[in-house]
Amino acid sequence: MGIPSTKRLRKSRDFQKIREHGTRMFLGPFIVQYCQRMSNEESRRLGVIASRRVGNAVKRNRGKRIVRELFRLHESVLPDGCDIVIVLRSNFDRYSFSDLEARYVRACANLAKERPAGQACSYNA
Repeated sequence: MGIPSTKRLRKSRDFQKIREHGTRMFLGPFIVQYCQRMSNEESRRLGVIASRRVGNAVKRNRGKRIVRELFRLHESVLPDGCDIVIVLRSNFDRYSFSDLEARYVRACANLAKERPAGQACSYNA
């Protein structure tokens, strides 16, 4: 099934804008970077970064699949019109799926509180 391409960040300039203008949270197994778009789109978009420091290709791809599943299951926790980039860290595989899920949901709830729906980053999608 997966996530449709309309809900994925694909272009490097989108990743770069979120990294420059977004809010960052360190959560142990991953780093969350978040930005609310100024456009009035309702869709939420996800980008995942898994560098070679995370591990071999098998480990990186497994981590990306887990993050995409977390996004798919808990997309409604994020406010409308937001972009989120998750940077995997090398120790993500030491955590159970339920622990990763709890951390992800908690981070999304905190980000929604930090930056209310009317407040946006200084970039357009």
